[in-house]
Amino acid sequence: MAKRRALEFAGLDQVMPDVDRLLGGHTTTGNWSLGQICNHLSESVRFSLEGFGVKAPWLLRMALGSTIKKQILKTGKMREGIKLPEKFLPKPDLDARAEAEALRASLRLFAAHTGPVADHPMFGPMTHAEWGRLHCIHCAHHLSFVQRNGV
Repeated sequence: MAKRRALEFAGLDQVMPDVDRLLGGHTTTGNWSLGQICNHLSESVRFSLEGFGVKAPWLLRMALGSTIKKQILKTGKMREGIKLPEKFLPKPDLDARAEAEALRASLRLFAAHTGPVADHPMFGPMTHAEWGRLHCIHCAHHLSFVQRNGV
């Protein structure tokens, strides 16, 4: 299996240029296709504005939520292999270009948003800036599993 890319986004405006380069030809090193990754990221951005509709168990949120949130925001890294509820898993056979455009639209919506943001299902209340940082980390995490062909 090929190695993951070392990837970091300082701002959400850096995400789509990377995705656009990958659309020119890519190989994935993880379990999801580029279309599935873009779908998952787009939905996550949208849910951060509209709400997730689920919460982690109260005890887990209280015991670990704040600590994990601080660690991720400080280190810029997320763990691999976190089990997600079914509603957050992308369907197979998604078109990469269509899902990339959905991600582009979600990122634009997030950038223009000035109202309240949703609580994170594990971390609880977050500011728009915290969500922006988390989205950068989340995008880099998943897109690091995609290699551009010929690089």
